Amino acid sequence: MKTIKIASVLILLIVSATGCKKDLDLQPQSEITDLTFWQKSSDFELSANWFYLNTLDDPHDDGTNNNDNMSDIAFGISIDPVSSGTLVAPEQDNNWDNPYSAIRNANKLIEEANGSAIKASITSYLGEGYFFRAYNYFKLFKLFGGVPIINKVLLPSDSLVYTARASRDVVLDSILNDLNTAIADLPAKSSAETGRICKEAAQAFKARVCLFEGTWRKFHASGDANTLLDQAITESKNVIDSKSYTLYQGKGDASYRYLFIDNTSEDNPESIIAKKYRTNINVNGWAYGVSWGNLNPTKPAADMYLCSDGLPIDKSPLFKGYDSCRSEFYNRDPRMEQSIILPATSIIRPQYDTYRPQWPGVDNNRNVNSGYMLYKFISEEPTPGDGGGAFDWNVLRYGEVLATYAEAQFERNNAISDADLDLSVNVLRDRVHMTHLTNTLVSGNGLDMRTEIRRERSVELAFEGFRWDDLRRWKTAETVLPQSVLSIKVTGTQWASQVITIDGNSYNSYFYNAPASQLENGYKLLQPGGQRSFDPNKNYLLPIPTKQVSINSKLEQNPGW
Repeated sequence: MKTIKIASVLILLIVSATGCKKDLDLQPQSEITDLTFWQKSSDFELSANWFYLNTLDDPHDDGTNNNDNMSDIAFGISIDPVSSGTLVAPEQDNNWDNPYSAIRNANKLIEEANGSAIKASITSYLGEGYFFRAYNYFKLFKLFGGVPIINKVLLPSDSLVYTARASRDVVLDSILNDLNTAIADLPAKSSAETGRICKEAAQAFKARVCLFEGTWRKFHASGDANTLLDQAITESKNVIDSKSYTLYQGKGDASYRYLFIDNTSEDNPESIIAKKYRTNINVNGWAYGVSWGNLNPTKPAADMYLCSDGLPIDKSPLFKGYDSCRSEFYNRDPRMEQSIILPATSIIRPQYDTYRPQWPGVDNNRNVNSGYMLYKFISEEPTPGDGGGAFDWNVLRYGEVLATYAEAQFERNNAISDADLDLSVNVLRDRVHMTHLTNTLVSGNGLDMRTEIRRERSVELAFEGFRWDDLRRWKTAETVLPQSVLSIKVTGTQWASQVITIDGNSYNSYFYNAPASQLENGYKLLQPGGQRSFDPNKNYLLPIPTKQVSINSKLEQNPGW
């Protein structure tokens, strides 16, 4: 199987579907004319390649916005306006403009492929066109709800440039129709080029879409949830049954951490959709940025991890409390130490080619305002090329599919069998040798299965950019986000000492003599609840850019904005 070669070509004039005429760059519609370009299979391949480089998500956009900072489990160098409830409707927003640009390119690819004399030989590229159109509409759908649907290439003079928003249901139907077409057109993974979207990838993405909207409808009481949850179950099970993917096990007990930074990621058996990075070509600069404190774990993140007996910290006799800098890490789910650095542990990380102890406020951690230091995604390349790493970003991985199957099963039936837990959640736990989740464990310890399935998802996908979307679809954001953002326990613990000695080495405590204003109930305070808010009538959706609303009289703003 050959590997996809990602290349970029300017096929189209990129224009936001609702852009203003006076702002348009009125150049020819393509640098390579339609009459000469859309002739060979390689032309359609080149057109499809554009999407891989330009539209696949990272959780960070331009390298400074980390999506989980918009939630409760991470906190950046500065206060996030989304999680704080202080966002002001912007004039322009790449979250709106970029998907519509990609949708226009997808429309062009679809139109040319459907009308081509060689259509039978380019079916896979046509399937990619449908997939990426759905992919970008789902970006818009998640953030803004109902949006204008434009499924053909428009000229600036076309009246459809200024079209009204379609309903949420209509947009979802359009997304699912495109994904169903893509699933029919795309080759199975076994016969697809490495790195390209295949049938199973489209099925996995459809499962993501159906879980999102199925649970949104259930908890926002906004329509039939069960039909979508059934589809989420079906498509995630299709991926599982295909046996096209398995969890990454390449580094033994440390495989969970290494799956994100393994330079052999093209062969990663867990990767379903990935954004490709290569040193000195297209580097993963975000992985370098998080090493400098752009994504700091919080107390809610640390508290999510179960003890090794499968019980939460408030129920397990194995929890060792907060007395020392390390005690809360003891007897926990191994994913905790693979995601959050155990204080004073020596690691190699960007810019340092020797092992150095990790400590809040020192070296790369000097920007860390939380006592918890991120370990997940931290590259071991001491001097990454061009300021970034060569490992891929997993846009969609098999671990998510397993979590999706478990949640969809429970939400559809308000119950889940041990057999289905063994097919999903417990496969994730087996990788890190963690106690299984069972109905007996839940009922015998006064636990709640929904809470434990959500916990498993949040732990497995922590800091990968899912948490804010999850809080919104579960309709818990209004309860979770207004809370104070806390970090480590300081009062009455080792962190309150001026000098801390661990493993024979001494460190100055970053939190020694912290003033009362920086603490809440003894915990390090990152942002007080009084500076955070969430309006449930407004903040479950983002505002449409004000410029788009002003130039299109048919385009209604989201409520409250």
